Amino acid sequence: MLQRLLAEHQADPAELHHYLGVCRQAHGDLAGAADHYREALRRNPALFESRNNLGVVLGELGRHTDAIDILSGLTQAFPEEPSAWYNLGYEQAQGGDPEAALASFRRAAELDRCTPDPLLQAAEILAALGRHDERVEILQSALERAPHNDVVRVSLARALLDAGHRDQARERLTEVATDGTDARALAAAALDLRRLDATQPALTAARNAVQRAADDEEFRTAVLAFGLVARGANRRDEAYDVLRSGIARLPLDPAIALFLGAMLAEDRRCDEATPLLKRALDAYARRDPPPPQATEAREALASCGLSP
Repeated sequence: MLQRLLAEHQADPAELHHYLGVCRQAHGDLAGAADHYREALRRNPALFESRNNLGVVLGELGRHTDAIDILSGLTQAFPEEPSAWYNLGYEQAQGGDPEAALASFRRAAELDRCTPDPLLQAAEILAALGRHDERVEILQSALERAPHNDVVRVSLARALLDAGHRDQARERLTEVATDGTDARALAAAALDLRRLDATQPALTAARNAVQRAADDEEFRTAVLAFGLVARGANRRDEAYDVLRSGIARLPLDPAIALFLGAMLAEDRRCDEATPLLKRALDAYARRDPPPPQATEAREALASCGLSP
C-alpha cells in the first residue's frame, strides 16, 4: 500500500519513505530500512523519527561510529528529546565509550522522569566500571520511579550484593519472590537467591515464575530455573514435576530435554531418560560448532550404558 501511494504521488513522499523504512526494519531488512530513512531525510531533513531510527539501524548493522554521528547531531538539533539521548548512549556504550554513554543516559533520565530505562542502562555501565555504590544510588532512583518494576528490583538487589550488602540484597530478592509478577525477573531472583543459600525463597520465586510465564520463552526460562533450584535443594520430585510439565508444553526444547534426561539418568531411570537425551543430543550435535551440551548428553547416555 505504501509503495502504491508513493508511485501514485498520493501522500507526502518523505513520510512514505519513513514508514517504508519502519516496515523494512520490522522485517529485519536493516539495509533497506536505512535506505528509506535516508531518502525520507533527503526530502525532509527535519524528520526527527527518521533520523532517530536511522541511528538505531546503523547501530544494529554494527556501524557504531556512523550511528553516533547521526545521533549526536540529533541531540544537538533536538536537545530536549530523551529518546535521542537514550539511543546515543546505547551506541556510545557499544562503541566503547562508557563515560560518554553514562552522560547520555543520565541526560535521557533527566528529560524523561517517568521511565526507569535510562537509569537501568546507566547502572549496567557502572557495573562494568566497578562503580557499585553509584550503581546502587542510580537504581534506587529507578525504584522511586517504578517501585513495582521487578526488573528494577532485581537489578537493585544485584547491585547491593556487588556492593557488599548481602543481607539487603537477600531481603530485596525475597520480596520479589513473594509478590513479583514478571516471570523473567522471578527466574533471575530464584537463581540469585539460590546462590545466597536462601533455598525456600528461591523455590518460591521459581515456582511463581513458572505460573506467571506469559509465553513459551518465559516458560522455558522459568522451568529451567526451577529445575536448578529444586535439584540443588534435593527436591527432586518437585523438579521432575515441573520439568515434565516443561516437556509436555515444549517437547522439542533441547535444554529441558537434556536437564530432565540427565536427572533421570542420575537416578538410573534410563528408559525414560534415553529418548530425552537422544533428542537433546540430536539438536545440539547439529549446531556448528556443537556446544558443550552435546557432550553432556553423550555422557549421560553413556552413564545409562548406551552409545549415542
